[in-house]
Amino acid sequence: MNPGYREFSPRAQLRDRVACVWAGTAQGNPHGVLPDGCVDIVWAPGAQPWIAGPDTAARSSRAPTGTALAGIRFLPGVAAQILGTPVSLLADSCVPLSDCWPPDAAGSLHEQLDGARCDAQIIAALEEATLRRASPRPDPAVRLTVLEIQRRVALGMSCCGQTPWNLPISGRQLRRRFVAAVGYGPKRFERVMRFQRFLRLAGALGKDRGLAMLAAEAGYADQAHLSRECASLAGSSPRMLMRD
Repeated sequence: MNPGYREFSPRAQLRDRVACVWAGTAQGNPHGVLPDGCVDIVWAPGAQPWIAGPDTAARSSRAPTGTALAGIRFLPGVAAQILGTPVSLLADSCVPLSDCWPPDAAGSLHEQLDGARCDAQIIAALEEATLRRASPRPDPAVRLTVLEIQRRVALGMSCCGQTPWNLPISGRQLRRRFVAAVGYGPKRFERVMRFQRFLRLAGALGKDRGLAMLAAEAGYADQAHLSRECASLAGSSPRMLMRD
């Protein structure tokens, strides 16, 4: 995305499920689309809306550079109920929204988006379509696990070996439900969240911190650990990510 990328806070009824609604323009990124643990419904003028599933590593953008885009980004672990399919089936892929939603629902959203004339109309169409699909509630055990992993990563802590945190289900059952809701297991989700924490710290503090200090603040064991994770998740080095 270019500097014209904009994020909008969702309406109150969706804040437990939606991270943001967004709009911008596709811009060539040498690292591609980086994993963030989220699922998006994405739209470009004249195109059918599609689902961008959770990525396990960087992937090339589907949209050519300069394409206007908009979308709604779901919080980790909540998209399965809205989309009507296990998120594990969408990992590392982009599929037409009509593959998951009934044809009338997907077609109605497509028509409303193509007819929109401003950001407010795009936001309203995406939010209202989501509200009509926002039942049943997300899996509470998965949401608690997601939030606990995010909390620990934000504090620079490791989550390894800590699940299921006194939940009334077995670790195996939690993992099965977690994969269906998030797209992959808790350990990979932790890695993606830590990688995103590094990117945020690098953006905010990169000029004032060396890589070793950024690695420590992001929760990596050392700079070498950070380098391995950047290579695995982004196909690049930490310095190149910071430069670009």
